[in-house]
Amino acid sequence: MGIDVASSKPSAEDKPRLLHDSLNNIPQSIRYSAAGFFNNVIFLTVFNLAVASFDHLYPASRIYSVVYLIFIPFGHAVTSIIVFGWPKPYLSSLLSNAPIGLTAMALGTVCTGYLDSISFNETAEDFLASRFSVLGFEERNEGEEPGEFYSSLAVTATTGVWSYVLSMMINAPKKTKEPGKEL
Repeated sequence: MGIDVASSKPSAEDKPRLLHDSLNNIPQSIRYSAAGFFNNVIFLTVFNLAVASFDHLYPASRIYSVVYLIFIPFGHAVTSIIVFGWPKPYLSSLLSNAPIGLTAMALGTVCTGYLDSISFNETAEDFLASRFSVLGFEERNEGEEPGEFYSSLAVTATTGVWSYVLSMMINAPKKTKEPGKEL
């Protein structure tokens, strides 16, 4: 019989230092999803503002890299106070989690570049307009500057799964082997 880590509640001495004690009553997987949603809303907002401001100077993949690199400490801090608890010491925790963000950034940069090269956002907009116009999706005007919204969603989903798996591996409480319990 195994322990369900996602829904088990920590004992009083094992509770992490979260933003508020009541967060300890929420399963870690739910807290991770909520923190991820919050982080992604902030990131996508900043990324889309940066694309609107700098797309005439730099490709979307480079803008993504810079914004993501700047976002790593913010995202780590939010995830720490909502999901895993504020680490002691903070800097070593940030540095042990930085490779997650850096590999996610590399993955996101490659995906953004690829999706941009195949005009994914325009294709998604055209698909939605032709299939779901009754829901309010409208066809693009030919002179209209394409956005990065649907590409951003696809990249966010890809990097989110990547980051979730690695974060759980690095930040999950270490399991100690009970004597005499070997496979």
